[in-house]
Amino acid sequence: MKLKTKSLLVVGFVMLLFLGLLLTTIRPILLEDAIKLDKTHIQRELDTINNQLVSTMSMIKRTNLDWSVWDDTYWYIKGKYPDFPEVNLQKTTFENTMLNFMIYLDDKNQVVHQVGYNFESKVFITLEKEFYTEFLPVVQSRDNERTHLITTDYGLTILSFESVYLSSGEGKPAGTLIVGRTIDEQLIKEMGKKLNLQLVMKKVNNPFLKRTKVKVLNEQKIKGSLFLKDYNENKVYEISYVSNRDYYIQKKSGVNQLSVYIFFTSISTILLILFLLNRFIVSRIGNLSLQLKHIQDNKEIRSRIKTSNGHKDELLDLEYSINSMLESLEEKHNEIVSLAYHDPLTKLPNRYFLNEEFDKLIEKNQQNVAVLFLDLDGFKRVNDSFGHEIGDLLLLSVTNKIAPLISKRKGIFSRFGGDEFVIVVNYSQIEDLKLLVQDILTEAGKERQLRTYKTLVTASIGVSIYGQDGSSLNELLQKADIAMYEAKRKGKNQSYFYQDLASVSGYKNILELENELKFALSKNQLEIHYQPIVCSVDHSIVGVESLVRWNHPSKGMISPALFIPIAEENGLMPVIGEWVLEESIKQISSLHCKGFKNIVLSVNVSKTQMKDNSFIHKLDEILIKYDYPPTKLQIEITESGIDAYLNELQEFSNELKNGTLSLPLMILGWERPPFYLLKSYQ
Repeated sequence: MKLKTKSLLVVGFVMLLFLGLLLTTIRPILLEDAIKLDKTHIQRELDTINNQLVSTMSMIKRTNLDWSVWDDTYWYIKGKYPDFPEVNLQKTTFENTMLNFMIYLDDKNQVVHQVGYNFESKVFITLEKEFYTEFLPVVQSRDNERTHLITTDYGLTILSFESVYLSSGEGKPAGTLIVGRTIDEQLIKEMGKKLNLQLVMKKVNNPFLKRTKVKVLNEQKIKGSLFLKDYNENKVYEISYVSNRDYYIQKKSGVNQLSVYIFFTSISTILLILFLLNRFIVSRIGNLSLQLKHIQDNKEIRSRIKTSNGHKDELLDLEYSINSMLESLEEKHNEIVSLAYHDPLTKLPNRYFLNEEFDKLIEKNQQNVAVLFLDLDGFKRVNDSFGHEIGDLLLLSVTNKIAPLISKRKGIFSRFGGDEFVIVVNYSQIEDLKLLVQDILTEAGKERQLRTYKTLVTASIGVSIYGQDGSSLNELLQKADIAMYEAKRKGKNQSYFYQDLASVSGYKNILELENELKFALSKNQLEIHYQPIVCSVDHSIVGVESLVRWNHPSKGMISPALFIPIAEENGLMPVIGEWVLEESIKQISSLHCKGFKNIVLSVNVSKTQMKDNSFIHKLDEILIKYDYPPTKLQIEITESGIDAYLNELQEFSNELKNGTLSLPLMILGWERPPFYLLKSYQ
């Protein structure tokens, strides 16, 4: 996904989220007043309905008061005006007074006369004989409030009762006059017509909690309810109506318009922000990305990106930083190239450089190109004796002397690894090439003072000729290597031309031995022979010297003078030496068990074993394993090259003396042993 698309999504999402939060927060606040206005309006209407109902109840009460102090009513109850109902209780009476029934009781609350009227059918209703008894509890309660709501068989009824007196007020009451109006559908319609409302009345089962209730039905409608309870408070009736939410609808329309305005304003703001982001940030980042991709695709490490100097901001700083990074990368690249094609110590070209430059050199000179393979004789001894630091100084000293000889001929002088070097040069005559080789041998063989040490190494050089000995670098290197090995075999400090080799079979044989020696031990080809040590007095055998031999399955018995140097050079001597030591102790230990307890075992230890810090510990383990007495073991070190390992020899002798099992040390063939070693074994 591109940055521009991401910017659009992020900015759009944030703005829409902000807009959504704004509308969800502000919208209810803006509509809250309208909701309250609608509820207030409905509440006023409910109050009006209640007032209308109270007014109706007051009118019925006044009618009852008028009739209860009428002398005709008084004398009718007293039985002195029997024609009263026929004369006064006509249909017009009920129509004018808006009453549904009138009940006359005597002073003993016995019914004198009761009559009902139906406004809808315009006919009188014959009331049940016991109808009046429903009102007796109210009449007998002598409640000061003489107008109530009573539930009858005809529904909720407005009831008014008054005592009947003469118009003069004199005397005792003749009885009680009860009048009432049923709150039926017709009355509700009349009330709704007056108030311009669609009123509905029904009986409800909910307990009477509040007198009024306002409920929002939906976005368009709101409902108002007025609750009426009868005198016994065990029945509740609801008068309700549904009205439009005029204030809410009007306010909602305004809020919707405001929302649309805010939405389009937000869209415009988003577009403006995106334009500014693209103008000042995204487009510049995109341009920067394209430039970097171009540099990457074309591997143009020397290229730099164009800076937008017209903007002084962090992106400009980033562009400068990237250019600085590219400069550093270029420097590091050059360093890596130099390291990849040059030896880090001598700064000479390495084998990779040689592989690439050889073909170029051959293209320039098809004839008279020679490859010299040079190996320093004795470098390993110096490196092991005096340390790698002196060894490195020796390599630098030798290469600094040889390099000018090669550069004069515009040749290639490369380090091939360790103390091996390869030289590729042009020559005019073969004598000229031999003279160069001799100069190299002379410079390499000079004595050198390296700090407090004097060192002397020589060189062995093998030479192969392009065209005559091969046409590829690998062929020429192989032939030069063979020739160099032949120079070493013939005494070192000399050169040898591959073309002068009568046969390479001897070299091939050595290569085969190197490879097969790696597996000789695992294939049980190595054997231990014992040379007796005889007492010069009585000619008795006092000991044996263990000698390792290689019994090759096809080449027969191979002399240790041939394979021991190969094992030393290839790092196989520690493994072979440890096997010889353990196997010899094991075998001689078995002789001790058979009665030859005075036999002393003499074992040769190589220089590499002597330098192994764990050798003494391994020797102790072997002696303990086979319960071999240390007094019957003698460690021997041959004199060859011992001068270069005096420090190691001193440490080794001290470890033998001070170890868990003290052992004697013999140095065979050493004409001038140092006195400190002799002293340590007094």
